[in-house]
Amino acid sequence: MRPKGLFIIAFVLFAASACSKTTATTGAPSTTKPADLVESEHELDTIDGLEVLYIGHSFGKPFAQNLEAAAQLTGIEGHEQHIIFQGGENGTPQAMWEAPDQQTIIKERLDTGTVDVVVMICCSQEFKETGGQSDQAILDISSYALEQNPDTRIGLAMPWADYPSTYPSVDEHRALTDAAWPLYQQLAEDIGDELGAEVFAFYHGAAICEVRDWLEQGLLGDVNSLIGSRENAVFRDDKGHAGNLAIDAGTLIWLHAIYGIDPLDAPALGDHDVNVGEIASAALSQPPP
Repeated sequence: MRPKGLFIIAFVLFAASACSKTTATTGAPSTTKPADLVESEHELDTIDGLEVLYIGHSFGKPFAQNLEAAAQLTGIEGHEQHIIFQGGENGTPQAMWEAPDQQTIIKERLDTGTVDVVVMICCSQEFKETGGQSDQAILDISSYALEQNPDTRIGLAMPWADYPSTYPSVDEHRALTDAAWPLYQQLAEDIGDELGAEVFAFYHGAAICEVRDWLEQGLLGDVNSLIGSRENAVFRDDKGHAGNLAIDAGTLIWLHAIYGIDPLDAPALGDHDVNVGEIASAALSQPPP
């Protein structure tokens, strides 16, 4: 049974906050730049690369940008990444699909018929207003993608709550997204059943919260503050955009969701004094709320 009552009210408040205060926007698809990666200690079988399209805002964009280089280092040959970006609420599926210019760009990319995976990110206005029961834009975008390529997989990414310093601890910071997570999983299942397609949900926000948890336990070295520089903090600004360690940990969640790579078998991303794979693995192993 899906959560009701007071939780739904709390979730709506979270979702409204998480998608507010937009950043600079651009509508054109873009490809990624190489990430700062180091050689992997693990040898993985060669995996055929996929063409992945990310449609969304800035709490997903850095992971999509990082994915191409991470996939290459993992031994995945031919990964191709495209990004259609808008900041804040403008980057939610509903806002992107209802904006004529953005819908045209999305359709143009999907019309190639070569996109293997479409990733969208929470949370549309309809999803908030219905307490997580529906999101017609996700259904419409997914349906259009499948018309162009019946084998397209659809990924729904759950981020983290913004303005992290307003939460005294990581448990409070992640409480609402943890509570919303089952709704997002159910939405993916419902849309998948309706379309007869693979629709999967993944929670990269859990990895970002795991980085914060490690900070609060004193388990991090160079990352020594909640908000600060990209190199030395979990978040690089008050809004809650991820720092380098958090981006690398979240990228491993994306790599796992799209390619099935265990974070402990993945390459070492970045130059960190902790095992990023252990952070991502811990995030994946969290029991459901």
